[in-house]
Amino acid sequence: MVSFQYRLVALDLDGTLLNSDKKVSENTKNVLMYLQQHHPDVEIVLASGRAPYLVIPTETDCGVDCSLIGYNGGLCLSKKAEGRTTIFEKAIPADRLIDIYKYVEDNNLYLNVYGDGIVYGVKRQIEKANNYSTMTGAKYSFVDSYFELKPELNPMKCLIITESEEECDRLLETLTPIFSDLSLVKSNCFSKTCKQYYVEFLKNGVNKGLSVREFCNLKSIPVEQMVAFGDAENDIDMLKIAGLGICLGNGNDATKAHSDKVSSYTNDQDGVARELVELYNLPKDLIK
Repeated sequence: MVSFQYRLVALDLDGTLLNSDKKVSENTKNVLMYLQQHHPDVEIVLASGRAPYLVIPTETDCGVDCSLIGYNGGLCLSKKAEGRTTIFEKAIPADRLIDIYKYVEDNNLYLNVYGDGIVYGVKRQIEKANNYSTMTGAKYSFVDSYFELKPELNPMKCLIITESEEECDRLLETLTPIFSDLSLVKSNCFSKTCKQYYVEFLKNGVNKGLSVREFCNLKSIPVEQMVAFGDAENDIDMLKIAGLGICLGNGNDATKAHSDKVSSYTNDQDGVARELVELYNLPKDLIK
């Protein structure tokens, strides 16, 4: 048995594990590799709003083998050593998917629909897709209308792309009563040259927090023995459920308010690595 209080580390990607260049720093890589090599009983989980195939390159850059939670909790995959099998998946009901398509078509909004290894979008407002692809590495397939997409696509997540937080907040307020039977989540993605804000559609009851809790139950790890790191609204449920929820210094005010600790360090200052060194009493010279 691991002797540490925290047997599971849950890590958000954008704005948390990744710096503003969308990279894993050498310090962060060194700390995560040391933690997994010397304390293999500590589970490391990457929990992101991204599709899992867009999380795997970050896992590779970290030099570790992690379980993956993608689509803000819609899909969970096991570690490579465990066969990278699907642990659970939660798709949006098909009838509500049609309602989402109708709303975005009627209101000239841009929607990402996530398929198996690809994102579907429409040919109008294509600069939004280009910016999203640049920041995340997503590969797109474009159609003229969302209604062209096959019913068997069975996506775990869709999201509307907006380019200001004010627009995103207004849209979320409008959509919440219309889609009260789904989970709607606000998220974002920033780079040094672009900012986007998203309203995400998920199956009812899906969020990072509940999915990490389900994963903990399957692994017989009490949630009190989990430490979670995040920076944005879609991380709040995970930070609240964890025994220790840490918001990085660059996080927004709402996320900081729901965390147990606000780090003195940002994602550009190796915040995750520095907090893990302190929590697990790792060698300080891992951080150069």
